Amino acid sequence: MTQDLWYGLRQLRRSPGFALTAVATLALGIGATSAIFSVVNAVLLKPLGIPDADRLLVLMTDNGKGEVYGWASPTRFIHWRNQTSVLQNVSAFRPVLINYTGGEAAEQWRSLEASAETFRCLGIPVLQGRTFTPEEDLPTGDRVVVIGRDLWMRRFANDPGILGKTISLNGEAHTVIGVAGDSAALREFFGPQDVYVPFRIDPNTKDQGVNFPIMARLKPGIALEQAKARLQISTGEYRTRFPDGLDQGATFTARRFHEERVSGYRALLLSLLGAVGLVLLIACANVANLLLARAAGRRREIAIRAATGAGRGRIVRQLLTESVLLSLAGGALGLLLGHAGIRALLRVHTAGLPLVGQDGVAVTIDWRVMGFALAVSILTGIIFGLFPALESSRSDLNSMLKETSGRSGTGLRQNKARAALVVSEVALAVILLATSALAMRSFVALYKVDRGFDAKNVLTMYMSLIGPKFSKSAGVADTLLAGLERVRSTPGVVAATTTCCVPLQGNYDLDAQIVGRPAPSRPQDAIDAGWTMASSGFFDVFRIPVKRGRDFTDRDNAGAPPVAIINERMANQYWKDADPLKDRIMIGRGGGSPAFKDEPVRQIVGIVGDIRDESLADSPRPMIYVPQAQLPDAETVLFAHMGPTGWIIRTQAEPQRLIRDIREQLRQATGLPVGEVQSMEEVVSRSTATQRFGVLLMSVFGSSALLLAAVGIYGLMAYAVEQRRQEIGIRLALGATASGVRNMVVRQGMVLALSGIAIGIAAALALARLIAGSFFGISPHDPMVFVSVPLILGAVALLAVWIPASRASRVDAADSLRYE
Repeated sequence: MTQDLWYGLRQLRRSPGFALTAVATLALGIGATSAIFSVVNAVLLKPLGIPDADRLLVLMTDNGKGEVYGWASPTRFIHWRNQTSVLQNVSAFRPVLINYTGGEAAEQWRSLEASAETFRCLGIPVLQGRTFTPEEDLPTGDRVVVIGRDLWMRRFANDPGILGKTISLNGEAHTVIGVAGDSAALREFFGPQDVYVPFRIDPNTKDQGVNFPIMARLKPGIALEQAKARLQISTGEYRTRFPDGLDQGATFTARRFHEERVSGYRALLLSLLGAVGLVLLIACANVANLLLARAAGRRREIAIRAATGAGRGRIVRQLLTESVLLSLAGGALGLLLGHAGIRALLRVHTAGLPLVGQDGVAVTIDWRVMGFALAVSILTGIIFGLFPALESSRSDLNSMLKETSGRSGTGLRQNKARAALVVSEVALAVILLATSALAMRSFVALYKVDRGFDAKNVLTMYMSLIGPKFSKSAGVADTLLAGLERVRSTPGVVAATTTCCVPLQGNYDLDAQIVGRPAPSRPQDAIDAGWTMASSGFFDVFRIPVKRGRDFTDRDNAGAPPVAIINERMANQYWKDADPLKDRIMIGRGGGSPAFKDEPVRQIVGIVGDIRDESLADSPRPMIYVPQAQLPDAETVLFAHMGPTGWIIRTQAEPQRLIRDIREQLRQATGLPVGEVQSMEEVVSRSTATQRFGVLLMSVFGSSALLLAAVGIYGLMAYAVEQRRQEIGIRLALGATASGVRNMVVRQGMVLALSGIAIGIAAALALARLIAGSFFGISPHDPMVFVSVPLILGAVALLAVWIPASRASRVDAADSLRYE
């Protein structure tokens, strides 16, 4: 083997052009494959950086209709916390923005409402002091706070005496009892937090409103299946206590945290890995073609080795050694280039991928990635080297020794193996190009879909309205109205509003019942609709048309008759033969949350256009809008803890220019800060980041496949022309025209290209039918794709064939006849 290695290195050093071309081609294929695998490794394979990560669970509810969701209610939290035979450290938590009001000016901090076991459950280290006691986690508990390490360093200058000090949060004094570090689980759920405050869930609660996630750990010695079985059995106990708390057929279950976190990305990453595998196969075909061409020049060398006693197996081993050397060099170069490329891409945007870290810092070259690259390199070397090695070792010894030079004199018909490889790589290129084009067309259709709202020149920012001052709806309404008046008077502002729910950033699901119609016999039969609270100007800011009735006004306050507005989808679905504007509606009464016990019956006063509020890929659903000023006090407090209030401002020009002025106007009007400022166009862009990431990579892979296929066709035809110089000279001497020779070579090359295109189109059509569910707004047999891809590839193939064909037409007949 050592002898084979040294001989192989000497042979490659003697052919630097061949070696560099092969290594560069393999670096492209192996590098791209390793780059995507490094992302797969970070997201799907690498263990979480927390102790016993495989025991960390997300507790969930299976609704019996094929949907599993991980948000739960206070009653479910108490119920699951009692499943002590299989679970421990059952924890509820919810992110909120909180206002630090102890300085010269209020500051907005990221906060986590967390139950007492959250720190142990999520593996959050305590650097100083302690965490909450069970007594502090009760509604009557002391007001305490644990601060994050970054905040401790940034705001309190690493004060060693921080424990026991009092800080003012939302206008209330809190005692600092600890300093906490970071954890991988917390980072992946909500990101690093500035402070942690007790959740304070009443152990005797009857609140069944679903509004926060719950996690737990498996007890030592308990398997996941045992825990799931126990949770399923406990569903009956829960239903006995709360008959209306679950839909019929729903059961409790659990998933490992890692599995749940990556479940929405697994298909995308594996699809990208499959796509880049096609690029690698095309690269292999190209290098195999190079080896076949090189083998033709080594026929005498191989014949002499065979004549001096080398067996066929020995020759094959030598040639395979050279192939593996090439692939290892290409793999090493590709690993470095691929890692640099994927990190550069992730630094631009991580596309919402979990577990990759900020700017893709968690995508590293570890032993898995290196092992993968090594395995792919060796396997690739064997795959592309085995066929040329077998072909070379099978040649007739007598005929090889009789040849006067390294030229075989063979033409295109004797290059069937190389022709088959070219046809294969063209077919693979068509499959990849067609899939990439479908993905691109789908993304364009997604981005251009009628959203139902206008995002241009719209600015969004958030404010936390929690604390004694905002425990009543009247206090919130006065604050919002004062802020809106100041913002609306700012030069350059066209319209302004407030809301709980910015489109594409999530809203709430609530049941509803139409007054005068029979009440549903089961909770699951109630109207299920999206719910958004907003102040006047909401539809104006987003330019959502009011189809019938009227918009909200500033007069729709607590003293006015309760009203609601619905969208067209809801009107068409539930009022097919009636007029919604003549009906009243009850909202949230069947959801099990006591916060809605004072929810009034509302008159429907308007019907507005549909919007895509959850994602651009989802069709508009039934929606209910209510005035923010008309919420009962309990609802105001509930939704303030579930999410901050969004300020939405439409401007005449680029909204970023007004951020500073709007911040100052809101600070003067409310005394509170705003954060998480971004334009609505950025919101739309972020909502499609994952799809854009996939389309970008598929486009890169498709372009690479096109380039490699063109190089393969060019290489084959250039080699064939070189091998047929004598034949072409004879043809020209016997009267063949230059154009006739050129057309002959073009025809022979295009036969190969068109054969590959035909095979590839058939395979791409079949594949598109299998993955039709991945495309949005287009047919899997989109005519534009399946017409343009063959034309593009055919044009590139024609160019690749035309260059050697033109060279063939310029062969000098006298020189070629004297050749050899």
